[in-house]
Amino acid sequence: MSWEFLSDHIRNKVEKTKKQQGFITASQLEGSINDTFHKLQFSEGFEDYFEGTDTGVRNEWLAKIKLRIKSVVATTIDPDNVIDGGIGYDRWIEKRGAPIQWNYFERYIQYLKKIGRPTDVIRSTEHSTREIIERLGDPLEHIEPLQKGLVLGSVQSGKTTNFNGVINRAIDVGYDLIIVFSGIMEDLRFQTQKRINNEVIGIGEQGNQINQVIGVGHIHTFGGNGISQINSITSTSTDFRKSLVDANFNFSNQKILVCKKNVGVLTNMIYWLRSSMPEGKKRLPKRLLVVDDEADNASLNNLGHKGAIYASKVNGHMRALLNLFERRSYLGYTATPFANILQDQHGELGNDDAWKISFRYNGQIQDMLCSLSPGLFPDKFIYKLSAPSSYLGPKRFFSTGRETEGDKKIPLIETIPVEEEDEEVVFDENDNTLRKSLIDAIDCFVLSIALRDSRNQILETLPGYTKHHTMLIHISRLIGDQIAVSKKVAEYIGQLQSRIADDSMSDTQGVYEKMKRQWNRFFAYKVENITSYLPDGYNTDGLVPKSWEEISTYLPTAVQNINVKAINSGTGDKLEYTDVSSRKYIAIGGNRLSRGFTLEGLTINYFCRDTNYYDTLLQMGRWFGYRPGYIDACRLFIDFDTEEKYNFITTALTELEEQIENMELQKKKPKDFEIRIRKHPDVLKITRPAILKSAKELRYSFQDTVQQTTIFRIQKDAVEKSWQAFRQLFDELPFTEVNSGFYTLDGGKRELQLFLDLPGTYAAEQLEKRLLTDYIDKCIAGGKLTNWKIGVKRGGGGRDLKDRNLQLKLTQRRAPRKEDEPVYYNELSQHLCFTASGKSMNIITSGMDEALGLPEELKQKAIDEFRQKKSKKFTDAPHSLTEEQADEKSRKTTIPGWIFRKVRPEIEGLLLIYLMDLEDVFNTPELKVVAKKNEINTDFPLIGYALSFPEIKDDPGGIYMSNEITSAAENELPNEDTEEPEDFNNSEHSEIK
Repeated sequence: MSWEFLSDHIRNKVEKTKKQQGFITASQLEGSINDTFHKLQFSEGFEDYFEGTDTGVRNEWLAKIKLRIKSVVATTIDPDNVIDGGIGYDRWIEKRGAPIQWNYFERYIQYLKKIGRPTDVIRSTEHSTREIIERLGDPLEHIEPLQKGLVLGSVQSGKTTNFNGVINRAIDVGYDLIIVFSGIMEDLRFQTQKRINNEVIGIGEQGNQINQVIGVGHIHTFGGNGISQINSITSTSTDFRKSLVDANFNFSNQKILVCKKNVGVLTNMIYWLRSSMPEGKKRLPKRLLVVDDEADNASLNNLGHKGAIYASKVNGHMRALLNLFERRSYLGYTATPFANILQDQHGELGNDDAWKISFRYNGQIQDMLCSLSPGLFPDKFIYKLSAPSSYLGPKRFFSTGRETEGDKKIPLIETIPVEEEDEEVVFDENDNTLRKSLIDAIDCFVLSIALRDSRNQILETLPGYTKHHTMLIHISRLIGDQIAVSKKVAEYIGQLQSRIADDSMSDTQGVYEKMKRQWNRFFAYKVENITSYLPDGYNTDGLVPKSWEEISTYLPTAVQNINVKAINSGTGDKLEYTDVSSRKYIAIGGNRLSRGFTLEGLTINYFCRDTNYYDTLLQMGRWFGYRPGYIDACRLFIDFDTEEKYNFITTALTELEEQIENMELQKKKPKDFEIRIRKHPDVLKITRPAILKSAKELRYSFQDTVQQTTIFRIQKDAVEKSWQAFRQLFDELPFTEVNSGFYTLDGGKRELQLFLDLPGTYAAEQLEKRLLTDYIDKCIAGGKLTNWKIGVKRGGGGRDLKDRNLQLKLTQRRAPRKEDEPVYYNELSQHLCFTASGKSMNIITSGMDEALGLPEELKQKAIDEFRQKKSKKFTDAPHSLTEEQADEKSRKTTIPGWIFRKVRPEIEGLLLIYLMDLEDVFNTPELKVVAKKNEINTDFPLIGYALSFPEIKDDPGGIYMSNEITSAAENELPNEDTEEPEDFNNSEHSEIK
C-alpha cells in the first residue's frame, strides 16, 4: 500500500477546493487534508489501503502527505507580463481546420504533476507556453518574416521548465526541426540535453545503457501508436557533427538538436543544411524553431555599430542558419535582457554573398556565401515569466529600492572582512594557506550537510528533494588559480576528516569544539528564526529547528566522501550527479559554472572576484532558486563591494520589471522598451559598452524614475549643520500645512536647487547632481519640469519633533540588526555610515507618497485603473478567478508609486523630504555607546531626499560625454565568455567533421 497514492487523491480534492475559491488559506489547507484523510479511512474502495496499519503508521502517512501537498498547493504565482504592442495577434490554434492533438505537451504536463510541481506553476506553464507558441505564428502557414521573441525569467527560477514546454508544443503544432542553443560550455549543453531527453524525448541514456525509456517516456511512449517519435541527432555525449547525420538522416520525421553556440558547430550545421537544399532553391521548405538559451551570451552582435554588413561570428552564423528556412522562428531566453534589448536592429541582408563562412574540408580551405536574416532583436514580443512564491531570488537577498520599514531580507549573507579583501590572494599550489573566511565557508559546508542529514526523513518527502550537496568557490577566472585553490581545499578537507574521526566530542581543544563555535556563529540563530524571514506562501514545514547536540552526531558521516574539483578545461573535471547515490562536491570554478548550469543541492557559496558587467554578475548567482527544507543551511560569502553591486543590479531589474508591467498596460512595443532602457541613467553600469556603440550619441533620462538618498555619513558637525541649514530654509519658504501628511511648497528650479545644495549628511556620490541638474535644465528649456512640488513628511512612526513652526512625527528608519545584516551594522558602528533600511536602501514610506499634490480625482483614477487591470490579469488564464475573487486580490496589492508618475503633469517634478529619527538609528545599547563616544546628538534628525520624475513623452534626455562611453569600454575586463577556447571556437577556419 502506498501513502503516495493517497496523497495524489487528497491533492486532487484540495486543488478542486482551491480552484472553486480562487485561493486557499493555510488553515483551510490543513483542515482539508485532515478531513479528507480521515474520511478515506472509512470510504469504499480505500479500506484496503489502511488495512493492517496502526495509528502510528497512519499519523506518519498523514505527516508526509501534508508536507507534500503543502509544497504543491500553497505555492502561488502571479500573472506573467508581455510587451507586444497590445495588437491582437492571430489566435491560429483555435482556427486550424483540424484540432491540434497535444500529445507531447499533455504528456509533459502529466510528468510535471508526477514529479510534484506546484499546481499554480503547472497552470502557469500551460498558459505561458500557449501564449508564446501562438505569438510565434502558425508553422504550417507561409509567414515570410522571421518571427522573433524573448522570454525573461529570473536566475535559476525554472526557465527550462517553460522552454521545454514550448518545445513540446512546437512538436505538436508541426515544426520540422528544433535547434536548442544552450550556451557556450559543454557542461551546460550536456545538462540541457539531459533535461530534454527526460522532458521532451522520453528516451536517453540511463547508467551505461543507451536508448532507455526515461522521464516522460514512463508516462507514454510514442512511435508505435500513430504518434511519431521525435529524434535527437545530438546526445549527452556528442554535440552536432556532420558525420553523425550523413549516414542516417532525413526530414521525414521531426528532429531536435541541442548544441553549443560555437562557430565550429554552426559551420558544420550550415554546411549540412545547405547540402540538403533542393536544387534551385535558396531555402529549405521546412519549419525551423531556434530556442536560444542564455540569449544574452555569445548570440549578440558586438559589431553591429559598424553597419548592417558587419556581425560577430556566432551572431552572423546564427542568422545565416535562420535564413536557410522558408518558415523560421527565433525564441530567446534570458534572466538579464539588457544587452538583448539594446542590440542592433539591422534588417535582412538577402543578397547571397552578405556573409562569408570559411572552413576546412578534406584539408582544403573553402568558402560558403550566405544571406543573413534580420538581427535578433525581439521585435515581435518580450514575455516576462513570473516566479512562484517558493522561489528565493535576488529580491529576497538584495535591495530592490522598493522595500518599506519592516521588510526583511533573508539573513544568509556573510561578508568577507575588509582586511581579507585587502590581502593579496596567493594562488600557489605549494602554499597551503587559505583565507580564514574560506576556511569558515568550508566548515559551514560540512555543517550544512549535517543539518540536512538530520532532517533527511522529512526532506525526502518534499517535491524538489535532492540527495546531493554542493559548495561553489568562485575566486578567479584563471585556470591555474582554480587548480591551485582546489589542492589547498582538498588538503584542508583531508585534515578535517582526520580530526573529526580522531578527536573526542568532549575535548575542549578539539575539532568538535571548533565546529560548535562555527555552528553558534553561523547557524544557531538563523536555523531557529528562519521562518520569520520567508515570504507568504513559502512552505516552511521542513525547516525544523535543530540544536548543536542534534546535528553534531552527523558530522563524522557529513565530512566523508567530499570531492574537491576544479571545473575548467585544464582539469577536464565534471560534476556528475546521479540518481543512485548522494554526491558531495566542492566545485572551484570560473565561467563554466557561471551561466545556466545548475549545481544540485547548492548550499555554500564563496564568491570573491570582479567581473566585467553587472548583468554578468547576476548570472553568476547560482545560489538563487529553490531550497525546499534547507534554505537555512545555505550561506553566501561575498565582499562588501560585490554585495553593493548585487544591490544595484537587483534594483535595476526591479525597475525593469515595473516598466514591463507598465508598458504592457500602455500597450507599448518592444521598440519602445528598447528606447526606455537605452536612456536608463545607469545604463553604462548595467551592460556591455560594446552593445551601446551603435548609438551615435547615448542619452540618459530620469523621466519616470525616483532618485533617493539612502546612505548617510553621520558626523557630529555635519548632522547639526545640515539640520540648522534646513530649519533656516524651511522658515524662509512659504510651506503650508495641508491635510496630506506633508508640509508642502509649490516652487520651481530655484527652490529645488536650494534644498539640493544644502550641506548634507547623505553620501555625495548617491545623487549624480551634475547629471540631474543638466537633465532638469534641458527639460525646463523644453517647457517641462518648470514646477516642483516639495513636501516634508509629517506623519512618520518616530517620536514627535516640535521646533517652532515645524511640528511632525519623525520617519523611522532603524539600524540594521547585527544578526541579519552584519556588514551594514558594522559600517554604522565602526564607520558611522548609515544605510537607510539596510540593504533595502529605501526612504520612501509608501508608494502613496508619490501622489502628493495630485488632484484627488486624478489620484483615485490612477489607483482604480491599476486595480482594474490587476483584477483582469487575475481573471485571465491561468488563474481564472471569479471577478469577486480577482477584485479582492487586487485590493490587497500594494499601490506602487509609478502609477502616479504616469499621471503627474510633465511640467511638475516632486521632491519628498524625510526627517529620520536618529534615536531609531542608534537604537541598541552598543550603538548608543557609539553615538555618545562620537558626540552624535540624536535630537537632530537625518535629512533624506527622494526626487520623483513624471513620465515625459518628448524627453530631451541628457547626453553622456563621449569619454564616459569610451572609458567604460576601455575598462572592460577580458571577455569572460571565452575562458575555454575549445568550447568557443572562433578560429579563422572551422573544420567540417
